[in-house]
Amino acid sequence: EMRDTLRELRVENAALQQRNQELEEQILTEATRPRTPSIETQMLRESAERAEEERLLAVQEKQEAFLRAQQMEEKYLQENLLRKQCHNTIQDMKGNVRVFCRVRPRMPAEEESGDPMVVRCEDNFKVSLDSAKGPSRGPYLFDAVFGPECTQEQVFADCRDLVQSAMDGFNVTVFTYGQTGAGKTYTLYGSREEPGIAPRTMRSIFDKLDEFSGSLEAMVSCSMVELYQDTLFDMLAEDKPLTPRRMTTARGPVMKISKDARGAVCVDGAIERRVESFQELERTMWNGIEKRRSAESKMNATSSRSHLIFTAMIETYNKFTRVHSFGKVCLVDLAGSERTKRSLAEGEQMEEAKSINRSLSALGDVISALTEKEKHVPYRNHKLTQLLSDALGGTAKCLMFVNVSPVGSSAFESSSSLQYATRAKQIRNKVAKREEGDEMAKLRQENAQLRAALAAAGLSLEQRQ
Repeated sequence: EMRDTLRELRVENAALQQRNQELEEQILTEATRPRTPSIETQMLRESAERAEEERLLAVQEKQEAFLRAQQMEEKYLQENLLRKQCHNTIQDMKGNVRVFCRVRPRMPAEEESGDPMVVRCEDNFKVSLDSAKGPSRGPYLFDAVFGPECTQEQVFADCRDLVQSAMDGFNVTVFTYGQTGAGKTYTLYGSREEPGIAPRTMRSIFDKLDEFSGSLEAMVSCSMVELYQDTLFDMLAEDKPLTPRRMTTARGPVMKISKDARGAVCVDGAIERRVESFQELERTMWNGIEKRRSAESKMNATSSRSHLIFTAMIETYNKFTRVHSFGKVCLVDLAGSERTKRSLAEGEQMEEAKSINRSLSALGDVISALTEKEKHVPYRNHKLTQLLSDALGGTAKCLMFVNVSPVGSSAFESSSSLQYATRAKQIRNKVAKREEGDEMAKLRQENAQLRAALAAAGLSLEQRQ
């Protein structure tokens, strides 16, 4: 009975193993056989594939649109640059004073106090002034407008052509105008880390001289004078000790504003220092700037209390054409106009502010006389206007920067500066190149030697005749 039972169990176990093997084979077959998806699954898959295709197409279209926008922006910038260049060339040919406007960024203190931005740069040529007490003023049109985001390099790019003009024998003047704290000195001189127009101009002069060294012989010299309370000071004189007010009040050598032999404005008695390299010229410039008078006021931590005039003279001789050219770049950083009620100036600073405002008022009278084509232009009313007589109504190529503060608390000053600059834009100069041939240069040299000999003998030319 036990044997029968064991036999039955063996048979049953074999049958179970057989069934198990069949089931494993069936599972394997089912697993490897391709399945036919359901209709819903198929629709979902197709929808996902279409969505992915649409996404890739959208990405491609976006990239193509971005590329087209970049190309359009580059084309716009190129066209705008060409427009600027053509406009400035026409202005130069006419002899018009070019006027650029630069709007500085808001200061941290202005942002913290919530002082609103009221000056708007509408494009590269127009600027407007929003008003809380009525409609906006403007637009004011200029030859170029630089917003708060513009760099020193971008600003200089539009001035670079004036360097070539000086190399060609033209008298060039660049001056900055605006209220105190508007960014005039930063635009013209900048800092050692972010150089302004002056140091970039100096570097460009020597770069061009190096470029044409095979055809040109050149001599570069410079001078720097400060006009402080109607008195001229030589900033290159080395015998002036520094004081807490930046420089001694000693008058030093007497200096006189006059015309040189070629009719250009010069300062008799001022040191003209010859320089052989950009590094030497830059060092001379910064040494002079360090002596400039400045003081802290309510509106500006380092308010310039004087007008600063830095001049680079470039004399070249072309060995092929045998022509001598006499170019000059005059860079004038005007002191800022200020309302003493806002700057809270008192004592000596009050007298400085009055002197500055008088000189700028005299400059305004000259601009008014020139724009209204009056027969008499009052250059002799102030030393500042005598120094700028070449630039305004004279023979120089002139570029004026009007620097404005963008905030509401300075809206009155900004409006006055913009109107002032708009008038200056109407001035037309009689631009003339200063060059002469070998024969004329020899005659001029002989004449100078003769006058020097007569002066040494204590005789004038008229007495000798």
